[in-house]
Amino acid sequence: MRYFLLSIFFCYANASTARIMTYNLLNYNGDGDGRIDDYVTIIDAIQPDLIITQEIIGQSGFSSFKTDVLDIINSNTWSSGTFTNQSAQQDIALYYKHDIFTFLNTDVINTAQSSGTRDVIEWAMSHEASGIEFKVYGVHLKASSGSSNATERLQEATILRNHLDDLSSNSYFIVGGDFNIYSNNSSSEPAFQMLIGSTDDNDGRLFDPIDRIGHWHNNSSFADVHTQSPRTSNFGGGATGGMDDRFDWLFVSQALTSDVSEMYYVENTYWAFGNDGNHFNQAINNGSNDSVSDEIADALHDASDHLPVYMDVWFNDLTYSDDGIIITEIMVNPSRVSDSYGEWFEITNKTDSIININGWYIKDLGGEEHQLFSYDSNIFVMPDEYFVLARNGDSLYNGGFSSEYEYDGFSLSNGDDEIILLNGDGSIVDEVHYSESWAFSNGISMELHDVSADNGIIESWHPSTAEYGLGDLGTPGYRYDGSLYMNHKSLHVERFSISSIYPNPFNSYITIRMHNTTEVSLSVDVYDLSGRIVETLINGIIYPGKNEITWSANGQPSGIYIFKFAYENKTKIRKAIFLK
Repeated sequence: MRYFLLSIFFCYANASTARIMTYNLLNYNGDGDGRIDDYVTIIDAIQPDLIITQEIIGQSGFSSFKTDVLDIINSNTWSSGTFTNQSAQQDIALYYKHDIFTFLNTDVINTAQSSGTRDVIEWAMSHEASGIEFKVYGVHLKASSGSSNATERLQEATILRNHLDDLSSNSYFIVGGDFNIYSNNSSSEPAFQMLIGSTDDNDGRLFDPIDRIGHWHNNSSFADVHTQSPRTSNFGGGATGGMDDRFDWLFVSQALTSDVSEMYYVENTYWAFGNDGNHFNQAINNGSNDSVSDEIADALHDASDHLPVYMDVWFNDLTYSDDGIIITEIMVNPSRVSDSYGEWFEITNKTDSIININGWYIKDLGGEEHQLFSYDSNIFVMPDEYFVLARNGDSLYNGGFSSEYEYDGFSLSNGDDEIILLNGDGSIVDEVHYSESWAFSNGISMELHDVSADNGIIESWHPSTAEYGLGDLGTPGYRYDGSLYMNHKSLHVERFSISSIYPNPFNSYITIRMHNTTEVSLSVDVYDLSGRIVETLINGIIYPGKNEITWSANGQPSGIYIFKFAYENKTKIRKAIFLK
């Protein structure tokens, strides 16, 4: 059966990434000092999902930032963690999108050492789709250079590290804020080593996701990660001097550094927003900025003396479905025709029921995706059928094989790639992540010899040895039967064909005409859409020549009926509509 394709690209989120941001807002009190439009421009460009802010001034600033900035960008989208009004005036706050996260509770880590310094705020959060719980810490350590300030930062950092070390092993947490630390020098800035150093208890050890650690103060080698100051002129308070310090950080726990965790940092997403690496000791809007527009560069310059920093975090909210369809053979690199004509893969229905894969998706992790579609909403895979999906369904051009479905918008890399099959609900039915070391090569497919084997591991796959069509090796549409160790070109000679099935639709009787060149062992079963076998029309030998079967649907309800023709480890499917 051939289902003609309709290309439907759908950004289906089968796993979630969320954007986490920290931003020192520079004494934001919401008094309408002309910076609100700047914040709106910046936040709208970044599109964060959770924001840790520093230098919020009291309850009025806390409320204003949500109402006058965040709600203007996305109304009815943002909520906030419980606000702690600290005596230091400059407060720390958290805002989050409530359809993505749930706020659980807050706590205060008493790190403040003197008047005007701030405690660390802890927020316990939950990711909605995955249910993963994690903690966020908002930090604003003692400012300014000098040994006394560095000593005070060490005291603050020690209290924080001790608290984090008391967390459970492999905890998920993010620590973000303005650390005011000038370098990683353990003598002049011991606070930094306290936070990131290895000790007897590393449960609370912090990690820089981009591992850009060194003497970053006034060092052009770190120009691309500097966060202060985006301005050189003195106005509205804050620091000047241009881009020469990395004060603002998003640190993560060790669990977030591993891509096998349920929650982890997404590689290459960390950015001091607006820093193009070309503004060392300059204002961020001086001349042209290669990373953001002039409007955004001006907003960053005018809004604060810090740049916002963000990163993306992945949460494992993948769902899996045991629908009984598995991927059994893949032709990655055909040789007789080009990849765009000759790529294909095969799936098998391991259940006893008909499975309708209309509306399902095939995709990879690189953004390629295709939704399976038939105009009559039916793409049936019969029990034990070996169903072939191909980039080109025309056997005159694809290397000489028959397929059941033709797709576009999806291709197979000759190196590392994946086939991910999702049902209409977005749950993963099956997936194969392969690399160039797997069992395929030029003109040779890789196949499962045992459909019960784990197709997610290299050991389950084998190079095909059966020849098809123009000479590539593979068994598209055929079950591996243990005897394909020689080239059997005759395996794919069509010795049986269905000439016609008529009338269709029918209202009483339907006639099936077949032709076979040799004696064939054939079974023909009729199924209804529930997968129930309505009747077996034949199960035995048919002799060479033209053969005909007539089926009476009297006594059956109107509807679609599936005819399954099984012969020589091959299956053909036809359908017909019965109208009373």
